[in-house]
Amino acid sequence: MANKRSLKKEINYIAGELLAECLFNKYYVPGVDAGKLDELMGKIAGIQDDFLCRVGANGDKEPKKVKAYYRKLRADFDKAIDGVFEDLAALNG
Repeated sequence: MANKRSLKKEINYIAGELLAECLFNKYYVPGVDAGKLDELMGKIAGIQDDFLCRVGANGDKEPKKVKAYYRKLRADFDKAIDGVFEDLAALNG
């Protein structure tokens, strides 16, 4: 497992890239619904906030439980980001 700092940086980086993609689509792609993109950007910000809070919320000291906690956190984050990609693709399609 990577340390908490690098995990937080990765979450911030991915969320920032997705927000940049949404902004690009909003201003440069004709025919895209700006309201739905604004909702998607709010969803991305919520995901970012939720997972940043979850990174620091582990209170257990047992190594196996900590490892399982962060494995689940990463899987949940990947699933949430996949959902954002699907929503973005539906807006562009």
